[in-house]
Amino acid sequence: MNYLSCDLRALALMRMAIAAILMTDLTIRMQDLEAFYSNTGAVPLTMVFEHLWNDYFVSLHAISGLWQVQLLLFLLAYFCAAMLFIGYRTRLFTVLSWFMLLSLHNRNTLILQGGDDLLRMVLFWAMFIPWGARYSCDRLLHPRKQPFLLPPAILTVATIAYLLQICYIYSGSALLKGPEWNTHYTALYYAYSLDQIAYPITRWFYYYPELLKKMTVLAYYFELLVPLLFFIPVRHGFFRTLGVCSIIGFHTFNSLNLFIGLFPLIGCGTVLGLLPSSAMDKLDLWLKRLKPLVVQSFAGIATGLQTLIRWRTPVYYQAPWREKLKTACLIFLTLFVFDWNFSNISSVTSKLSDRLRVIGYGLRLDQNWGMFAPGVFKDDGWYVLEGITETGASVNLLSPGNPVSYQKPASVVSMFRNDRWRKYSENFIMSYNEYVRGYFCNYYRRIWNETHPEQKIAGLRIYYMSELTKPDYHYSRPEKVMLWQCGI
Repeated sequence: MNYLSCDLRALALMRMAIAAILMTDLTIRMQDLEAFYSNTGAVPLTMVFEHLWNDYFVSLHAISGLWQVQLLLFLLAYFCAAMLFIGYRTRLFTVLSWFMLLSLHNRNTLILQGGDDLLRMVLFWAMFIPWGARYSCDRLLHPRKQPFLLPPAILTVATIAYLLQICYIYSGSALLKGPEWNTHYTALYYAYSLDQIAYPITRWFYYYPELLKKMTVLAYYFELLVPLLFFIPVRHGFFRTLGVCSIIGFHTFNSLNLFIGLFPLIGCGTVLGLLPSSAMDKLDLWLKRLKPLVVQSFAGIATGLQTLIRWRTPVYYQAPWREKLKTACLIFLTLFVFDWNFSNISSVTSKLSDRLRVIGYGLRLDQNWGMFAPGVFKDDGWYVLEGITETGASVNLLSPGNPVSYQKPASVVSMFRNDRWRKYSENFIMSYNEYVRGYFCNYYRRIWNETHPEQKIAGLRIYYMSELTKPDYHYSRPEKVMLWQCGI
């Protein structure tokens, strides 16, 4: 079973990658601190508790709607991620980073996507993995303590759970896909037709239907079969490296073609823990010249933190009964998550009981990898925000200075400030999320009046120019739909 083990250096590399992604995510989210996390924004707590809240959710971010409190929580999460990156009190800051991420996700589920679930899930399993045993301040400060004396590669219940989690994302996603992916092979045609996520570079492929079909076949079977590379016992180092590099290449290609936020970066970072020892040996050799400088820097940081904080030396020994209890819990959770993913398949009639689902929602182990599944979303379009002044004049809020126009903009994807706003706008048009529209309308009208005192508006109309994607490049006339109006 050695071929299923995880190299401690690879896990440490993944730790640093995930910590860097956490800090990047927080930096992006902080730009919309008021809009998405405060009571004066578009997603106040009253709306969250009435429409989005699950009774089993836990969220520190839900204790207050003040943006100042949210800022403090963001800074705390940023500090935890920074400590995780350098590997200082790694286990403690892994737990804190996971809890802060869970809390942040529960605060506003309208802007979450698959990458967020992946990041949260891998961070959960990492709490039980010694990914601070290498490349960390802890190792420099306590080189003779456990777990720093562990062998180079380990095989535990937690590493198996992590490996299976990576498999769920790809094979699980493929199993949820429908005929557009595995019969008609039109999925990428529809995906590249979505102006809200398709970059201009997709036009290089878009007008070649046969090429798109071949790319769809390749994408589908890649997702379905790539996890098998991690279970081949013969030449497992080669096949593992091939699997990791293939997944990184897959996400890199998607990041160049589709506006899907941090998902590609998260996909690349979370698979690094599966790099085999042979690949890490080569990486160590390549980084040999930098290693003394990095070690010296980490040692200085570690010593400074130890002096500043003056925490006692961590005790890694656990009583045998505690270790057995932890193992039993991990085995149960591993089987629980497997069953959760298995029950997502439409052909499976046996589902998890509601009583057990409290575990999934409480720990946020709930997951569904139906990205672009069973089919690709086809209700494409763009927004028009028409402000009405007190004199009755119209103002184009998305393009100030220009008259209100319902023509398709040159680039729909560039209308979104970041992927969080794109995901929010995607949820905005859903009929079951109609309650969201009034909150956004009042928020945006207030923000506009505060930033444009010379051109205040009394009311706001929100239009969606719905452009249904038809098969075989057939033209669809955009339909003007007024989603909401306020102040009028």
